[in-house]
Amino acid sequence: MSFEIPDGEIVALVGPNGAGKTTMLEIMMGLRRADRGTVSVLGCDPAVDRSYVARIGVQIQQTKFYASLSGRDYIHFFERVYPKCLGIDRMLEEFELTSFIDRPLGVISGGERQRIALALAMINDPEFVVLDEPTVGLDPIMRRGFWTTIRKVHAKGGKTMLFSTHHMEEAEALATRVVMLARGNIVAQGSIAQVIALAGDGAANLDDAYNILVSRRELGAQ
Repeated sequence: MSFEIPDGEIVALVGPNGAGKTTMLEIMMGLRRADRGTVSVLGCDPAVDRSYVARIGVQIQQTKFYASLSGRDYIHFFERVYPKCLGIDRMLEEFELTSFIDRPLGVISGGERQRIALALAMINDPEFVVLDEPTVGLDPIMRRGFWTTIRKVHAKGGKTMLFSTHHMEEAEALATRVVMLARGNIVAQGSIAQVIALAGDGAANLDDAYNILVSRRELGAQ
């Protein structure tokens, strides 16, 4: 696969479970080494140069928190890790954490934990943000609330973001550009309108486009 992430855009890496989304993100984060090819994150090769780490923010698919600690505890810890951090007052306001920031993470809701995880991914004011299926396990109401938070953060700071999801409606709600994956290969990429148009008249949305493009690709391979 080959793709670029333009500055200031929100790019969605979409596809079903097993398509290769998390593997691609782990390579970009330096957690996994690519078998071949080249990867550049903020001008650095994650396999050999870790200088970009303090310049990115990451939310992994399922963040493991200590149940007895609070969100404030985690924010104070991260403030000691990074050389530059947003102030806690700004974090509380932008991510709407005030009502649960001092409660143990073991007793708050999944959506509230995900919001804290997103805040921690942004605490160092990163140039590039990577979110691996950030709304997995959330109900539809929590998911849409999370979308609102991401939109607000992006509108305020214009950050470059890459997120993975298997929910096509999530990509349509958030992304300015999509990269569709199937079995480790790119099926299509471009703006949402471009990808839907590529699928043809039978596609009314990204779900339709994905099914049409994957079926077309598989037929062509036979």
